[in-house]
Amino acid sequence: MEQAFNDLRTRHGGTTQASQAALLVARVLQASGKEDQAKEALDWITSHASDEGYRAIGRLRLTSILIAQGAYDQALAQLSADFPPEFAGSVADRRGDVQSLLGKRNEAIAQYQLAYRSFGPSVEYRSLVEVKLNAMGVRPEEAASGPVKDSVK
Repeated sequence: MEQAFNDLRTRHGGTTQASQAALLVARVLQASGKEDQAKEALDWITSHASDEGYRAIGRLRLTSILIAQGAYDQALAQLSADFPPEFAGSVADRRGDVQSLLGKRNEAIAQYQLAYRSFGPSVEYRSLVEVKLNAMGVRPEEAASGPVKDSVK
């Protein structure tokens, strides 16, 4: 599988199929405990995918691995890259996770509030952010008041 992906990205690196293959290969590698190889595939997406959505998904998945490995500064660096506006909530949520793990409660709350406001009421992921805010002693209604000020670059 890895060889097939290497051939695909060498011959057809700018195609959507190469980006899709990289996401699949990364998922399989991560599931089999090969996080460093999964990071390589995701890193490739972030710099070579022709579609900004695939780059964003690759970057978010890469931050998950970095967080699991305790590489919080690297995860924050990935999250400070340019993302399409539709990823604002996911990026803010992930930043909140990192800030929480770093013990930066106020920064985490601010990011979770931003994520909560970014997700519409019909988005199921918003309930997960609500749980995170509740765990930090913040009522989501407080997060919902006010406009979304911070956004991704």
